[in-house]
Amino acid sequence: MLPPFLLLAFFNHPAMLAWLAAAAAPLIIHLLSRRRYRETQWAAMQYLLAAARKNARRIRIEQWLLLAVRTLLVVLVVLALAEPYFTQAGLKLMSGGRTHKVLVLDASYSMAYINNDKSRFDRARELATRIVGDSSQGDGFTLLLLASPPRVVVGTPVFERQDFLEELGNVRVLDADADLPGTLAKVEQVLTMAHREYPRLAHDEVYFLTDLGRNTWMPDLRGATAVTDFRARGERLASAATLVVADLGQDGAENIAVTGLRPLEPYAALARDTPLEAELHNFGRQQRPRQLVELFVDGRRAGESRVDLPANGTATTALNYRFDTPGDHTVEIRAAGDSLDVDNHRWLALPVVSHLRVLCINGKPAGGDFQGATDYLVVALAPNGPTDERSVIRPEVMTERALLETDIDQYDCVFLCNVAQFTAGEARLLDAYVRGGGGLVVFLGDQVRPENYNQQLAAKDDGVQLLAAKLGQPAPLNRDEPYLFNALGYQHPIVAPFRGRDRAGLLTTPTYEYIKLQPEQPAKVALAFTTGDAAIVERRVGAGRSIVVATTADASWTGWPMWPSYVPVVQELVAAAVRGRLEERSLQVGQTLSGTIAGGGELVVTVEPPVGEPQAVRAAADDGASHWAFEGVDRSGMYGVDFGPPLAKHELYAANVDTAESDLTRITLDDLRDDVWPGVDFEAFDGRVAAEEPSSAIVRQYALHHWLLYAALALLLVETGLASWLGRRAA
Repeated sequence: MLPPFLLLAFFNHPAMLAWLAAAAAPLIIHLLSRRRYRETQWAAMQYLLAAARKNARRIRIEQWLLLAVRTLLVVLVVLALAEPYFTQAGLKLMSGGRTHKVLVLDASYSMAYINNDKSRFDRARELATRIVGDSSQGDGFTLLLLASPPRVVVGTPVFERQDFLEELGNVRVLDADADLPGTLAKVEQVLTMAHREYPRLAHDEVYFLTDLGRNTWMPDLRGATAVTDFRARGERLASAATLVVADLGQDGAENIAVTGLRPLEPYAALARDTPLEAELHNFGRQQRPRQLVELFVDGRRAGESRVDLPANGTATTALNYRFDTPGDHTVEIRAAGDSLDVDNHRWLALPVVSHLRVLCINGKPAGGDFQGATDYLVVALAPNGPTDERSVIRPEVMTERALLETDIDQYDCVFLCNVAQFTAGEARLLDAYVRGGGGLVVFLGDQVRPENYNQQLAAKDDGVQLLAAKLGQPAPLNRDEPYLFNALGYQHPIVAPFRGRDRAGLLTTPTYEYIKLQPEQPAKVALAFTTGDAAIVERRVGAGRSIVVATTADASWTGWPMWPSYVPVVQELVAAAVRGRLEERSLQVGQTLSGTIAGGGELVVTVEPPVGEPQAVRAAADDGASHWAFEGVDRSGMYGVDFGPPLAKHELYAANVDTAESDLTRITLDDLRDDVWPGVDFEAFDGRVAAEEPSSAIVRQYALHHWLLYAALALLLVETGLASWLGRRAA
């Protein structure tokens, strides 16, 4: 039920009330027009006065009655010109003031929750339609979506109801969460603009049509300043407008969601099983035994599994699939449907390779076997030989002179081994390659010039910032007591496979010389020396990965190539380096879909969203690379990206929802008053009931000034008749 009447009287034109002083005019006229008497003793008049005294009381009452009617007539006319109106707890009961009504619809995906065959968002639109329909002529309407980012659908007051309702009918719930602080800022901007541009809209009402989800209405405000600003904005809105919260949620709503999907290996290759792991979370209080989980590949059902989901708990399941064609593939996990479908899906864009192409730049070629800087590395990358069909990794060796002459974007990973120095052009080429998703692994050596590396590849203030660490001085040569590795608890994925395998030889690997590394945030040390210096440092650069190894890839500074730990570490270096190309294909709804193309030049990128028409985005060339960005990721699913000439290629990207919104826990109105908006005056009602009541439940009446004018007209007729009747009677 709607809350009891909360009658508040206002005037649309309060300045007109000054004319109430005119109500004194009949009294003044009456006093000024009273007859003046001059007393004269006359016997006949003594008789008449005696007779008049008998009727004096009746005549005085008749005169005061006529005076009161005329005074009230003036008061009614003045009040009608001032246009008084009454409101009722958020929904207009009698509306005579021209009012600006701001409708804020919660468009976070929890509003897609279906109850009794209707979603919360559908009920919000129905209630918004009711509010518009029950408003007075002359009211203006604006429309915003409580979303992330906030959306202003109708930012300028619209006075034609049908036009506004058409816009209202076109809005849809989004596959994202909601930004309450940002939305309130937009509401404040809309109100400020309306006050400036439409001064006749003397009153403002802001309606929040929402499910009061905790994820939205308990925003993560970091810092005292953010909290203060948020509450201050709420107070400003409450002082400028009437705030009304329509609650459209339900307590105890059950929901499950697919919260994760990932391949268990860093890359997928042809003709071998690709293990996939799906994670599900139960946000409800009821157990879900044998929950069905389905695997779809390229839109076709490819497998299933069942998991037992505990109440308020998480479960994982593994599925395998063997791909038979290279290229990008769509992988989707679906859970059996519940009342909120959007989070029952999760997508993965999975590039499948027939083999990985790895470019090895040999900075110190040599004529004999295993004398060059890359000889041991090539064997570790492809133990069966680089041309063997069983080898997923296909290494190719070139000298450093070929770096600028080669299209390195065709390679999944680049190894630089004991390269002496780099030009500015080579540095920009490598930087664009890594930022575009490529992997870079740098082995050092005796030819390396640290000052050139730091200047060209690790410039902090300006220029290329590609290296995972700056290079320091070489550690003293020590062949009698070689340096050993410290695995740092095997926390990093590169060395994690060695956990519990002491005989693998990682910790006994001898190193005689290395260059001291100076890692900087956000770089991570994967492996260290027992001296405390870093041995392997890894860092994310753009969409790719950059890794630096402090020693050589050959046997000149270390005995590592002859140790059993060498081949596994090299394989893990490749896996870590190419991981960026997989991770760049996944993003969250609301994030920007973007990329960098090494040497791409000016080209047109066409993005095909899951719903809607393809949209063209122009890639801008900058410093040897092309950068493109698409801001319209508002739906979960697969996004196709077509690169125009000269690239002419197609890629897939997966956008998934932020499953924090899958938690349907709500806040109470007490929470809203005490924790979210303390000191903020607002009204609230049950929006579910209001949306479903018949139209007659909220009676629409004429504005109050109309009633006052009707009363004044009736009183004018009464005054005319009364004056005529009293005149005839006096005669």
